[in-house]
Amino acid sequence: MAHYEEAYLDYLVHFHSTRDYFECHEIMEDHWLESGKDVRWLALIQLAVAVYHERQKNWNGSYRLYERTRQHILANSQMLESLAIDENKLLMMLEERLERIHLRGEYEPFNLPLQDGELIESARLRAEEKGLHWQSDDSDDPSLNPMVSRHKIRDRSEVVEAREKALAEKQKKREGQ
Repeated sequence: MAHYEEAYLDYLVHFHSTRDYFECHEIMEDHWLESGKDVRWLALIQLAVAVYHERQKNWNGSYRLYERTRQHILANSQMLESLAIDENKLLMMLEERLERIHLRGEYEPFNLPLQDGELIESARLRAEEKGLHWQSDDSDDPSLNPMVSRHKIRDRSEVVEAREKALAEKQKKREGQ
């Protein structure tokens, strides 16, 4: 099996099992920053957030992020090859999602078109070790409903504090000029 990064494997488990797209974003955002902002990881971040918004019926946000994901793939041909994602199938899936959003269709779980059987098996086993079902159907699972609005319940105190500190620094610089 090709070597896949731990963050990617964790992303796949959450994307296909917990359907916690917010957690996918968190995992991959850290990895994206650590990797020097590799566009592959950005595309996966935006894809997860697009699905998250779609589930919430945030049509504009979802549409915009699906379109950005599509544009990344079109502009960077074969960028997902090393991740064993079939880009052609993914592009078709994105087109279907964009059309569904346009029609305000019902949310359905999204499964990445993975092409490496060993990767799929590895991610499936990782999910099972955590007591999760690979390719779960969360569309009617009430136990997963808190995931729908997870962004509203997260602790953002560090982010707020960092923004306030940056604002204070900016203010000091202005006063010093």
